[in-house]
Amino acid sequence: MIVTTVLIIFSLILSFYFRNYALSTTEDQLETELTRIENVVLSNHTLDLNDAYLAAEENLIIYSDGTFIAGDNEIAEEIYNEMISENLASSTFIVNDINEREFMVKVSDLSEYFESDTAIIKYDNLDRVNQSYMTVLIILIISAAVLFLITTFFAFFLISRITKPLIALKNASFKTAGGKYNQLKVTSRDEIGELTLAFNKMNDNIKNTISELTHEKNLRETVFSSLSNGIIYFNTSAELVYSNDKGRWYFEQFQQNEEAFGQFKDMLKDISKTDEPHLESLDMNDQHLQVAMSPVKSSEEENGVTVLIRDITDEYNTEKMRTDFISSVSHELKTPMVMLSGYSEALLDDIVTEPDEVKEMVSIIKDESDRMNKLVNELLIIARMDSDEVLYDITPQDFNILLEELQQRFSFEMRDNELTLEINIPADTVVFPFDYDKLNQVFTNLIDNAIRYTKAGGVITINVSREDDGYITVEVKDTGTGIKRENLKHIFERFYKADEARTRGKHGTGLGLYIVSNIITNHDGTITADSLVGEGTTFTIKLPENRKE
Repeated sequence: MIVTTVLIIFSLILSFYFRNYALSTTEDQLETELTRIENVVLSNHTLDLNDAYLAAEENLIIYSDGTFIAGDNEIAEEIYNEMISENLASSTFIVNDINEREFMVKVSDLSEYFESDTAIIKYDNLDRVNQSYMTVLIILIISAAVLFLITTFFAFFLISRITKPLIALKNASFKTAGGKYNQLKVTSRDEIGELTLAFNKMNDNIKNTISELTHEKNLRETVFSSLSNGIIYFNTSAELVYSNDKGRWYFEQFQQNEEAFGQFKDMLKDISKTDEPHLESLDMNDQHLQVAMSPVKSSEEENGVTVLIRDITDEYNTEKMRTDFISSVSHELKTPMVMLSGYSEALLDDIVTEPDEVKEMVSIIKDESDRMNKLVNELLIIARMDSDEVLYDITPQDFNILLEELQQRFSFEMRDNELTLEINIPADTVVFPFDYDKLNQVFTNLIDNAIRYTKAGGVITINVSREDDGYITVEVKDTGTGIKRENLKHIFERFYKADEARTRGKHGTGLGLYIVSNIITNHDGTITADSLVGEGTTFTIKLPENRKE
């Protein structure tokens, strides 16, 4: 467009310049002719020139006192009439005849040399000038058109060389923004080529940087997701910005309590304005949590708060278990030791001399010694279980034999406590892999518990059945006092004992059901308990009929 505009302006200027030059040349020629004719007229002191001279002088008009003489009277008359009608007063002017032909007219006033108004008029036809002007104008137009085409071609050529790589850079930039890092081909050594090289270098750097950031992000996500602790990051407005899976679960749990969550958000806002970390303990849904809050700042600008939530339930329970263990063992050992010491002193000091009383005290001493021995053995078993030192001999065996032995062993105790033991087994032999001694210990413990918690006249039932899912189900059911619902979930914990007021006779150590649960678990089985207070308790054991090695 710029080149075209320049060409048009240049063509117009040249055309006007050529026309003015032609007109100026014609005027100079007329001026010369008039000067020559003036000299002839003034030298002869008369206007009466012969016809031969007038015929020889082309385009001449001699005016004198309202009349004129000319070689071509028709053209001269038209020019004269045009001059009179237009009141042309200048010495040089252009007129048109009736045929729209242009004439340049040059007038020389000689009135001062004669008594009447006298003038010599010279004119020239401008058709040649106009024709030359049109010829030059056409040449200029054709030249301008050719130059326009040439410049347009080169313009589009240069534009394509400039815009094509720029468009490629633009498209590549959009692809880079979309995550596709393509290299561009360098087609020139100019500034655009250098720009392309710089873009390719930038693209490589962005790709490597994004790759490193993605790797670090994935590594961070993997590390954070593998942590058992919850990690949450809040901004200064206590709005969630980032969390791992565990942290998001904790955050959703916090949101369920609006009042506590509001206090939690206020605490986050306060901590974000300080430089001191904060450690808080929190109990939530039977979980004991340790919440560590640390403000995050960069360049003295507050960014937010990082919250680390650690579940210390196991540590809390372990510490509680350790305390309970020491307390329980101390209590369990103290009672029989006091009794042993007291009854032994009574016997040594001959306080009791009657044979029956002596026998009764010796029997009590033996029972308490057996109780202490049982407690020590159970503690040793638990220690071996915790260290995985207990060996299991799990082989296919007849479960009916174990039940028959149990029935014979507890027959006297059942009669002594006025209880009934019922065993219901399938008609065919029940054979599956198990450790005979370990399951004997399991059912001995369960039957012993049932005897302690069942009043006279009650029934203890063992039901054995095969399930379609490939498991053997054994139910140990009693009609005893039952277990409260809130205590039912704790019965397989160490040293847990039900209300001793509901037991009949001797109470246990609180380790039996923990050992039972551990043995069943090592058989790849499960044990559950269901109970109604006043109606009895049912323990359900499921053992695989075909256990994998």
